[in-house]
Amino acid sequence: MPKQTFFNLPYFKRNLIINNTYDLFINNDYKDITIRAIAKNANISIGSFYQYFEDKDDMYLYLIIAIEEKVFMKFKELHGTIFTEKDDLILEKILSPKELAFDNTWYNAPIEVMMKFYFGKFSRKLNHSIYIELQEYKNKGKLKDFVDVELVFYHYVTSMFNMIMYFRENNITDEEVKTEIKNNFYIDVFLHGILKKEA
Repeated sequence: MPKQTFFNLPYFKRNLIINNTYDLFINNDYKDITIRAIAKNANISIGSFYQYFEDKDDMYLYLIIAIEEKVFMKFKELHGTIFTEKDDLILEKILSPKELAFDNTWYNAPIEVMMKFYFGKFSRKLNHSIYIELQEYKNKGKLKDFVDVELVFYHYVTSMFNMIMYFRENNITDEEVKTEIKNNFYIDVFLHGILKKEA
């Protein structure tokens, strides 16, 4: 995640770096993007880049997480939960066209980058909103008695990785189809499997 020096930058400077970096990832393959290209596009030196981020993966994951958090917060505000059906029409109302285009680059990100998001020491931090929501369900007595939050969180987050692998292996690229599949699994199968009926 970004170093404090990045957050110490004036808002307009941070926003400029973010927006210019969106363009780079939207218009190029992940593997072809270099630190030099990111720095040039963001109008910063390579040295400054390393003052703000550890590496390219670190920056990319931060930008993805910021968008996911924005979506989660809006869904929480509208529905009282982040575990609700999502569709592209609603996402278009929450995200700018550029944010939406950048968010869609996730489906083509390298597997090793995705694994940093879904597995290992960064998983809890990167998927913090999901963990908090599950804890809220538990505290309100909405989870079935047998449900262990730690186990459910692990399965939920890692299943998202498997979902993307499923899309890749079956060449599913249509956004509406992917959204329908995710809603069917995460709402009808997963969520209904852990919540009490009255929840």
